[in-house]
Order: sequence, then C-alpha cells, then structure tokens
Amino acid sequence: MDGIRPQPGAQERFLSSVADIAIYGGAAGGGKSFALLMEPLRHIGNKHFGGVIFRRTSPQITNEVALWDEAGKLYPLVYGEPRIGSLEYRFPIGASVSFRHLQHEDTIYDWQGAQVPFIGFDELTHFTKRQFFYMLSRNL
Repeated sequence: MDGIRPQPGAQERFLSSVADIAIYGGAAGGGKSFALLMEPLRHIGNKHFGGVIFRRTSPQITNEVALWDEAGKLYPLVYGEPRIGSLEYRFPIGASVSFRHLQHEDTIYDWQGAQVPFIGFDELTHFTKRQFFYMLSRNL
C-alpha cells in the first residue's frame, strides 16, 4: 500500500490504537469510513482472518460513493478481489472483508455461532446497544 497513509490527527490515532474497541467520531468528511476500511488490511496476510464491516441497511453499503465504492478504490491496491454477489473482498492468502447489514433488531441472530476476528461498525450511532453487544460476543 505504498503511498496510502492515514491522515495526521484523528485518523492516524484511530489506526494506531492498540485498544480492542476503538470508537472514532466526528463530523462528516473526517475520514472515519476510510479508516474503518483500512483497519482490517493489517491482517490480510493471515489466511484465517475474516472481517465484517456493518452498516444498518444494505443500501448504505452500496449507495453511490458509500463503503463498497470506497473499498473498490482501496482493496484492489493490495490485490483484493471483489465478490459482488456476496459484498466481500478476498485477498490472495485467503483473508476476507465482508460488508453486511443489521437492518432489523433480530438480524443479529443470523450471526449466532459465528466467530469473527474483526467487526467494524460504520455509523455506530445507527445501531442499537443490543446489536453492538451481541455482535461483540461474536468477536474472537
């Protein structure tokens, strides 16, 4: 990823955090979503790595210049191959980053039994406390 670096300030602090849970807030245009897309890239050399980035609804993932479009600018630079039908990027060693929604409160139960190494929430304030903590229980 030569040439791709976090912006100095909040984005850089978020991406250098060693915390298990990091919350990055602020105004629109601050680079939060881009930082969230960058975070799982540090693990793409691990064939067992799987990350999921959530938005509340599917259109929020695929809208013009939303997460999927932004991932399409970044992930191919590190040989990520898109799988459009499943909204997932696969990397050469086998690591993956998926994009999913939790539109309804009970959608969390679709994840029952899952073990997810990386969980990201884009726009965490759009999710309920119950959704956040249930998904946290799915984190390895």
